[in-house]
Amino acid sequence: MGKHTLEIAYDYDFVLIGISSHEKDYRICWALNNQLGLNLVKTDALEIKDKKQDDPSFFSLFSFELPDEFMDYFIIANRSEKGLLIPEQKQVDYFFIIRGEIENDKVMDMIRRIKESSLVQTAFRVDVNALKSKQNLIL
Repeated sequence: MGKHTLEIAYDYDFVLIGISSHEKDYRICWALNNQLGLNLVKTDALEIKDKKQDDPSFFSLFSFELPDEFMDYFIIANRSEKGLLIPEQKQVDYFFIIRGEIENDKVMDMIRRIKESSLVQTAFRVDVNALKSKQNLIL
């Protein structure tokens, strides 16, 4: 009998914004909640098990859902005690994920408002498809 391989095609259809800040995760979420009118709340940490590691890495995760508008917002820390979630983005401390239909103008306005926060050094859009470890962003 032949060997069968299951290939899973993930959907990377979301907006990804990289945020650089030296602040703790809860302070960044507080700032984004105030700047963008969101209500991000802490949820269970994102658990990533690398083939090279015996123990999984845990990355703090905050989420906010607007089911009436079919929108989901997430903040994920890029750093854990064991390394980076997305190693090719070393300068990013947090990733802001926006899932749902959103216009580019609104995304650019959100980035501008994120940058206005005194807790944020910079924020910029990241091309998800250009990331080698984009599978780590599947929630």
